Amino acid sequence: MGVRRQVVAAVAVAAAAVLATAAPAQAAPTAVDTGPLTPVADVDVERYAGDWYQVAAIPAIFEIQCYKNVTARYDVQPDGTIGVRNTCRTIVGTTSAVTGRARSENPPADSALTVSFLKLGGRWIYLGGPNYVVIGLDPDYRWAVVGDPDRSTGFVLSREPALTGAQTAAAKAVLTANGYDLCDFRTTRQDGGGGAGSFC
Repeated sequence: MGVRRQVVAAVAVAAAAVLATAAPAQAAPTAVDTGPLTPVADVDVERYAGDWYQVAAIPAIFEIQCYKNVTARYDVQPDGTIGVRNTCRTIVGTTSAVTGRARSENPPADSALTVSFLKLGGRWIYLGGPNYVVIGLDPDYRWAVVGDPDRSTGFVLSREPALTGAQTAAAKAVLTANGYDLCDFRTTRQDGGGGAGSFC
């Protein structure tokens, strides 16, 4: 190697070393027990925020009043938590709504959260560890699959009232890979989407 090449190589190595030390270190996600579920590697909460339609879910007691049009709205709060507002239409045509708050249990990945609907003395009470684990997420944030470590709840969410065939297949594959029984899920009635039925 000539002198000129040696100088160029040395400069390149030095520059790479400077860039490596100047770049901010990527923090490892906080370790959190998500049981048998495998969270996605990373959730950009700003992109995840907004309105979602519930396309399918394991029937839950807290949605017993919901007949159709179950939706969720997520808003990033100044303190880094996420505001949650779930709404649906009842059988008599009224709107049912509940407001809560979610906090990340594995920052900066933000794929395992604890959602609380209990507020005492102006503070949200978070109990029991993560109960909202994002186990599937479309690269364009068009659909998501959310689970609970004990698999007592599960949700398939979409930015539209219905998923395409390919999106449905992808969501089902995520659920199966995480040990869910697809037949535990029921599709959700949505105006502009599908009706209630089996998801398997």
